[in-house]
This record gives sequence, C-alpha cells and structure tokens, in this order.
Amino acid sequence: MNIIKEKKINSKIVGFVLYLTFCFAGWYSSRSSLTGYLGMNGQFSFMCNDIVAFFIAGLVPILIYFLVMKVLTRALRQVAYLPVAQMEYSFPYFYIGANIVIGLFNVLYFFLPIASIWGGIIVPVISTACFFIWYLAFICKNYVKNYNWKTIVMYFGRLYIIIALLYTVFGIIAEVLL
Repeated sequence: MNIIKEKKINSKIVGFVLYLTFCFAGWYSSRSSLTGYLGMNGQFSFMCNDIVAFFIAGLVPILIYFLVMKVLTRALRQVAYLPVAQMEYSFPYFYIGANIVIGLFNVLYFFLPIASIWGGIIVPVISTACFFIWYLAFICKNYVKNYNWKTIVMYFGRLYIIIALLYTVFGIIAEVLL
C-alpha cells in the first residue's frame, strides 16, 4: 500500500494497466460478440480473432471510467476536507484488482460455459463491491479524519449501490435480449 500512498507509479502507467485489465475482464464476452456481429459479414471476418477481441473489450469500459471519474472528481472538488486527489489516484489500483478477479473468472468460463450466463452478471458486482469496500477502508484509514469516516462511507456506499444496481439491471436485460 506504500506504492499508492507515496504515488510511486505514474498515473498514466496505472491508467494503461487499468485499460489492459478492462480488456482482460471483458475479453470472454467480447470474443463471442465480435464473432456474432462481424462473423456474419464476410468483409470484416478477418477481425474475428482473440487479439482484436481483447483490445476492443477495454475500449468502452475505459472511456466510461474516465468520463465518470471526470464528472465525480469535478463535483467532489467542491467538498471541503475531502482528499480528492488522493482518492482519484488510488482508485484505479483497486479497480485493477477487481478486473483481474473478473478476468480470472472469465478464464473459468472457457471450461464451464454455462457458468458465464449468471457469472457474467454476478461476479463483476461482487468483485467490484469487495474491492470498493477495501478502497473505502484504505481512503478512510489513510486520508480521512476519524469523525468523517461515517459520512464518506455512507455517501460513497450509496453511490456505489446505485451504480451497481444500474449495471446489474443492464446486464440482466442484455442477457435476456441476447
């Protein structure tokens, strides 16, 4: 954790590693989607391979991540005594961990494809929730005064629950439609 506290790694490198973990986490579903959509069209069938699927899988999530982080950090900078810069720097480390867990479960789906139906919805929510709790504990322990812990945890806990519910609902709808 000293790597995070002392900011030993450049944030651009952390962002690139975050992109790679988004690619790893979304690779399994991306390869089947890519094959389904581009495989039917003869002129783009050359793009139906694992390497293209790997790098395409991370594009939308990393764009959404940076957009949401930009909006949230802009709004949070108005709050007094909130360590926004430290929070913004340390969050990708925990998201990288969650994406690695999700990606490892995706590797499991190669051997047990039936598990991907609900595992693709449940595992990301549980994994990101666990790492988000760890992130909040890290932030509160290292940067927030003791009397502000409850406020920070309640605010970000509610925010996470709303985002996780939306993500889960969209995941269920996508599974039903596909």
